[in-house]
Amino acid sequence: MHQQTTIYYRSDIINILIKSFNYSSYLEIGVDDPALNFDKIDCIIKQGIDPNSLRRDILKTTSDDYFKGLKDKFDLIFIDGLHHCQQVLRDIKNSLKHLNQNGTIVCHDMLPSNVIMQLVPRLSNIWTGDCWKAWGHLRMTRQNLSMFVINTDYGIGVIKKGFQKLYVPRISMAKMDYSFFYSNKKDLMNILTISEFIELFDKSATYNV
Repeated sequence: MHQQTTIYYRSDIINILIKSFNYSSYLEIGVDDPALNFDKIDCIIKQGIDPNSLRRDILKTTSDDYFKGLKDKFDLIFIDGLHHCQQVLRDIKNSLKHLNQNGTIVCHDMLPSNVIMQLVPRLSNIWTGDCWKAWGHLRMTRQNLSMFVINTDYGIGVIKKGFQKLYVPRISMAKMDYSFFYSNKKDLMNILTISEFIELFDKSATYNV
């Protein structure tokens, strides 16, 4: 009998990480519709921000304004705000400053499947933006990070403080284009399959991947 393959979304990945590391605090940057991800996260302390928030428990602010003067730190920070590489880079750098020891940053939309999907300004219904350029920049410049992207739900990037071998050749974000991404994406993004991720982080997994 054919077994159905389990589909993993961003909320599944985040909840696996929360359980694996016994995290208790969570920040989501760019909530949009809370039912899509925020409400599905199983964590004791949850904070969400979005400049267009219509719900009282989601702060109505931009990430840049939120991080100004912020003293709190979080175990896991999920970045899914403005999908422009410069903003994503700022969000990651600010998140690193507000990450607890052994904390994790998770980034959405790191694996566009075609050139239109990643164009800025937005031209497609399904849009990742050029988030991948910020990721590529950090893979080339930040040896003190550990980074990989899970090949599911348009690319789920995972960052922890640690060590990585820098990706070469090193080029600026301004010179990165989709042909560069397409030719280098496996090593540039450091892609893991969902099976590889589950094997590393979900020791209780018994489901099909």
